[in-house]
Amino acid sequence: MSKRIGIMGGAFNPFHTGHLRHAIEIKEELFLDEIQLVPSYNHPHKEGLLPYDIRITCIEKSIEHLDFIKINTIEEHIIGKSYTDSMLTQWKKDNPNDFPYFLMGIEDFAVLPTWHCGTKLPLISPLIIVSRNGKTAEDFYQIAQSYWDNCTIKVNNLNLPLINQKKAQVFVNNQEYCQFIQIPNLEITATHIRELWIKQKNLQGLLNPNVIHFLDKNYALIQKYWQ
Repeated sequence: MSKRIGIMGGAFNPFHTGHLRHAIEIKEELFLDEIQLVPSYNHPHKEGLLPYDIRITCIEKSIEHLDFIKINTIEEHIIGKSYTDSMLTQWKKDNPNDFPYFLMGIEDFAVLPTWHCGTKLPLISPLIIVSRNGKTAEDFYQIAQSYWDNCTIKVNNLNLPLINQKKAQVFVNNQEYCQFIQIPNLEITATHIRELWIKQKNLQGLLNPNVIHFLDKNYALIQKYWQ
C-alpha cells in the first residue's frame, strides 16, 4: 500500500526538541503515515558540523520508541554536495510506491531560488511550508506568486480571509506544488543549543536527556567541532 511520507532534511547539528515537535505536529495535522529524517551528509553551506555518525546517534537517542519517525541515510550514498533536488530524485527512485512531501519553514521558502534548482523542487515532490515568526497564508501565497505564473490557491475555510487560514494549498496547472500549515512552534535553534553547551549551561527541555548525556560524555570530541 502506498504511503504518504514527510521528508524532513537538515544538518541536525544537533537534532533537538523543536525538530521533534515539528515532525510530530506535521505528521498528525496532515495525517501522514511516516516522517523520515534525512541528515545532510555533505552540506553545501554549513560549517562546524559534527561528524555524520555522531549526528545520527543523537537522532537515534531522540526518537527511541517513536515508530512513525525514521532516519533515512540516503545522502550518505549520493556523490557530491547534499542538494535537496538530488536527494528527492534518488528518494523517489528508491521508493516508487510511496508519495513524498518535503518539509521546510517559510523562511527557507522565501529564499527558495537560492537553493539548487529550488523553484523546480515541487516538480519532484510537493512542499509542506510551515509558518514561523507570525507569517501567514497570505505571505505564503505572495511568495508562491513570485515564483510561479498562474498559480492558484485552495483554502480549507472559505469563510475566513487568507490571512487567517491555518492551511492552504498552491497549485500550478492543476498540480499541487506546495501547502501551507500553521502549527505550534518551539523557538529553539541548534545554534543557541551549541552556544549553551559550550558554556556548560543546562540543556534540559532543549535536547533529549540521553543526547545531553552522550554529548557531555564525549565533550572533548564535540568541542572540536562546536568551539
